[in-house]
Amino acid sequence: MTKHLLCLTVDTDPDGLSGKVTNRQTLRWKGLERLQRLPYHLGELSQPSPVPVTWFVRADGQLESILGRADYLLETHAKFWQEVTQAGHELAWHPHLYKHPRAKDVATMITDPLEAQDELDRLWDRLRDTFRARSFRNGEGWHSLETYAAVERLGFQCDSTAIPGRKGGSGHPMKWDGAPNQPYFPDRGNLCKSGPARALIEVPMNTWLLQAPYDSSPRTRYINPAVHSHLFASALRNWENACRESLADLCIWVMIFHPDEVLSDAGADALYSRSLGELCQNLSSFEETLRKLGHDFQWLTVADAADLWRAHQQRLIA
Repeated sequence: MTKHLLCLTVDTDPDGLSGKVTNRQTLRWKGLERLQRLPYHLGELSQPSPVPVTWFVRADGQLESILGRADYLLETHAKFWQEVTQAGHELAWHPHLYKHPRAKDVATMITDPLEAQDELDRLWDRLRDTFRARSFRNGEGWHSLETYAAVERLGFQCDSTAIPGRKGGSGHPMKWDGAPNQPYFPDRGNLCKSGPARALIEVPMNTWLLQAPYDSSPRTRYINPAVHSHLFASALRNWENACRESLADLCIWVMIFHPDEVLSDAGADALYSRSLGELCQNLSSFEETLRKLGHDFQWLTVADAADLWRAHQQRLIA
């Protein structure tokens, strides 16, 4: 029987950052404030135990420059983070590597590999004493050989940055063409290829085919449970067919959404539900599909799922 490890992750980005247009200037977190109801909604799912969430928390130079400290969100919502970690959730690091010296300046991405590597070193030196994180996800879904090696050197155990099959537009450093859609150890010369075992495992944001109303055909997107339920259900049917044909005995499925995608007053959208209730409905549909297939599943944090995958791989080798 195939076992599926399910990971629900949230990138705690500000409202309006992600979408058809990336707005790197925005620094409002109304969505995150409202999302603090999420654990209560998840408690209504059919799981015998609460669904743990991996919260990828923004902590970076932009927050430091404009809001006064890199750990602004960690400090501002300290009580909430304490509550969810005590409930078995995971806090992970999610920096966006931007230059944004003053509020009136235009925020720009740091894309030079060596400069980005140095920025990760600088930031973690400030955060390491108070932020106990095992998992990492780079903002806007990109890595270079240098940044991945830096995250590995800083002692993180798993990375969840890859978006298999996706690449950025002109000038954007995101390039995940051909990357595996399951955990793997990236080759030291090509992050999109599997290589020998190393300290840092890649647990990608899994992708599937989903068609938005404005698409002419299905597109490769990460599995986002915040989309409208009818769109999610259509993608889920195709995913179910692929699962029937898979010979794998252990799979990890990392889902991701952003707080404003379930923020009701963020405005109507053709893709996102803006509803916590609809998000939970999509999670339930995912569970029900696995039950229909006769497969076993378990909700885990990203770090815990990575630990089980490593142990499974070691048993296969032995």
